[in-house]
Amino acid sequence: MAEANLDQLARLWDEFRSMPFPRDFYQREPEGKCMVMMDSTLAGCISSVLDGPLDDRRRDILRGRITALGAILPTIADEYATTYFTHLHGTAVLAAEVDRSRSE
Repeated sequence: MAEANLDQLARLWDEFRSMPFPRDFYQREPEGKCMVMMDSTLAGCISSVLDGPLDDRRRDILRGRITALGAILPTIADEYATTYFTHLHGTAVLAAEVDRSRSE
């Protein structure tokens, strides 16, 4: 199961990396969160999971950003941005699952 999730994570990550960041969100801070930082932080965590288990600090960051982005998603009205950030959120959730399965 863990191997299948890792393969799926790699596919989702490849898809996500081909998506351009939503232009209108470079300066937006919904719920007081910088979306550029949200994107880059989650991307770093996802990439790290693909390389191996996360350390406690990165694991906490990943969980916190998943929660924060989940709260922001319903407030995004732009169709492309919704698609982009929903994909990022889903990929991050799967990364957390892959990381969790490694420690079981």
